[in-house]
Amino acid sequence: MEHAHSTTGIAEDVAAALCALPAGNEFNVRVVHTADTSVKSLTPHCRKRSHFHAENTFSRRVMVLVSQGDCLVAGLEAREFVTLLVEIDDARVARERISVDTCIEKLDTSGMLSSRMPVARQMIAGYLCSLQKYRKTLAVSTVGVHLFARAQHEYLFAKSQDNLNKYILDDFALIKWWQRTITSALTYAMSHLSYSLQDSATRSSGTSAVTRKCSSETAIGYCVIPGAEPNNTYAFTGMQADTANATSNEHADTKTAGSVEWKWGLPYSSDTVAHDCVLQFPDDPITRLLSEPHSRSWSVAMLLEMLSVGEECGSGHRAAYISAWLPVKSVAEELEPSQSEETADQGKLSLEDYDSMLIALFDRAMDFSTADAAATSSRRFIDFLETTFNIKAVSVSTTGPAIVKPATLPEQTTAPPVNDLTAVIRKKRKTE
Repeated sequence: MEHAHSTTGIAEDVAAALCALPAGNEFNVRVVHTADTSVKSLTPHCRKRSHFHAENTFSRRVMVLVSQGDCLVAGLEAREFVTLLVEIDDARVARERISVDTCIEKLDTSGMLSSRMPVARQMIAGYLCSLQKYRKTLAVSTVGVHLFARAQHEYLFAKSQDNLNKYILDDFALIKWWQRTITSALTYAMSHLSYSLQDSATRSSGTSAVTRKCSSETAIGYCVIPGAEPNNTYAFTGMQADTANATSNEHADTKTAGSVEWKWGLPYSSDTVAHDCVLQFPDDPITRLLSEPHSRSWSVAMLLEMLSVGEECGSGHRAAYISAWLPVKSVAEELEPSQSEETADQGKLSLEDYDSMLIALFDRAMDFSTADAAATSSRRFIDFLETTFNIKAVSVSTTGPAIVKPATLPEQTTAPPVNDLTAVIRKKRKTE
């Protein structure tokens, strides 16, 4: 099965998101992805509830790289999964279900930005926007976005942890950053699609009803920190405990259209058998735990307990599982094909070529610890992409509002006044 979206389309969506950054900056976006391959199910041990059950899962790997000048400044690696499931129920009715999920595996910055700006956040927003635009061909109702937020000094850019300009977040700060970033990215994706649909609907019928339908959607997000109590939610993520609770509907009638509703917990019922519902992504703590033979009877609640004492989430570490669903079905039939969604082979690699690309990126000679070393390493890797795989860049010039620096107080030219306390001191009278 072939995805109906080219890497050029992803790069253009990321470039469009970067365009909102402060004016006067130039960026280049490059995207590499593999061809679609058949992989095992994301729920390999799920109990079958039908006498006829057929399931096929396809996956591809995607890497997005953003450079400024000669230097790579941000990068993202993800895996995308499409699952096709056909079951025949007791009434002998065939039911077909298609699900789309992407797992953001790595995100990193090199510390080589010319000025501080949210490049990584805008890169994620553009990537999520590209997901909902090309998944329309599968007529899915939602696109799932999943990640494991764990603090690490470097993921993609070697020795960048030694770069003094790189801002490295600790466990708590990273979790808060991811929750805010996914909120911003989902909101951007929904609003961006609304504008696209408004143009399309105006051309076809002279009305913007489709836009209103899209903007009325609300994305659902789940966040859980194994080992943390719901009452401590605000300290970790900035969400109030009552609104973050996955079982609470107290604010169901006060949701803002086109916004993100966050809930505390995994997106599954706590008493459900974990193997029947929990998605198992490659190289993930959940997958490693559920691969143990004695895990077959674990509930979702038991799985969380085991995660809280594991190496990645316990022993003084804090990490979060974040899942969110971007609504797309209400507008799937209204979108018109665009030139960026045509099938293209540019940037599509075999798994072997993709692995060789990763080897080049993680080569021992790569060094992002200083400006000179980062520029040399970036040029070397970009030349490798262009000469070996013909990976071209999409350029973007930013047009957003400039960052206004806070006004500094003028230096004081005169000495500050000295408080004279002698006037309020009363001497004790001598007694006769």
